[in-house]
Amino acid sequence: MAVSRRARASAFSRMGLFALIGSLSLHALQLATQTTFPMLFLGNLAALIFLRWQATQLLRQRADFDAVIAAEMIVTFGVLSLILGISTAVVPLFLGTATLRVDNLAALAGLAIPFLEGLATAGLAPFFAVLLRIEAHEAGSAEPGAELADLTVATQDLGTELRGTVRVLRELREQLAGAAQMSQQLGQAMQTESAKLMLMIDRSEAKLTALSSAADKSSDEVARLAGEAARLNQAAGDTSAMLTTLGDLIDSVERFVKPGEPA
Repeated sequence: MAVSRRARASAFSRMGLFALIGSLSLHALQLATQTTFPMLFLGNLAALIFLRWQATQLLRQRADFDAVIAAEMIVTFGVLSLILGISTAVVPLFLGTATLRVDNLAALAGLAIPFLEGLATAGLAPFFAVLLRIEAHEAGSAEPGAELADLTVATQDLGTELRGTVRVLRELREQLAGAAQMSQQLGQAMQTESAKLMLMIDRSEAKLTALSSAADKSSDEVARLAGEAARLNQAAGDTSAMLTTLGDLIDSVERFVKPGEPA
C-alpha cells in the first residue's frame, strides 16, 4: 500500500522527466542534423499534450493532486524548450559548423527554426498550464456540492441522533418521575414508621418510669425490711443474753439449794 502511494505520488514527476529526456533527445538530433523540419515543435507539442493529459488523469484519480505544481512544471517545460532552442541555434555558430549569413535565408532558417520552435513551445506551455488550472478550479468548485451533500447526510444523522437523545431523555424523565413517586411513598412510609417508633419510645419511657417507681418502692421496702431484721437481730441478741443470765442464775440457785454434797 505504501509503495503504491509513493508510486502514484511520483507519477507526474516521472512523466515530466520523460518529457525532458525526449525534448533533449530531439534537440540533440536537431543539433546533429541541422534539419529545417519542425520536429522540435511537434515533439514539444506532443510533450505538452502528454503532460496535460497525465495531469488531467491524476487530477481525476487523486484528491491530493496539486494542479498548481503541475501547471508550473508545464510552464517550466516551455521555458526550458525556449532555452534549449536558443542553445541549439547558437551552438553551431560556436562550433563553426554554421555561419550567420543574413543575406542567405536558407542558412538563416537553419539557425532560426530551433529558436522559433522553442519560442512557440514557450508560448503554448502557459496556455496548457492555464487550461489545467481552470480544470482544477472547476473540479474544486464541484466539491462544495459533494460537501453540501455530505453535510446534508451529516445533518440527517445528527437529527436522528438528536431524536434518539430526546427519546432517551424522555424515558429518563419518566424514570425519574417514577423514582420521585417511589421516594415520596418511601418518605411517607418512613414518617409512619417513625411515628410508630416514637409512640413505642413514649410507651417504653412510661414503662421505664413505672418500673423506676416500683424499683424505688421496692428499695424502700427492702430498707424497712433491713431495719426490721436489724431490730429482730438485736432482740435476738438481747434474748440470748437474757437466757445466758438466766442460766447462770439457775446454776447459782442449784448450788444454793444443794450445799455441801460430798465431792
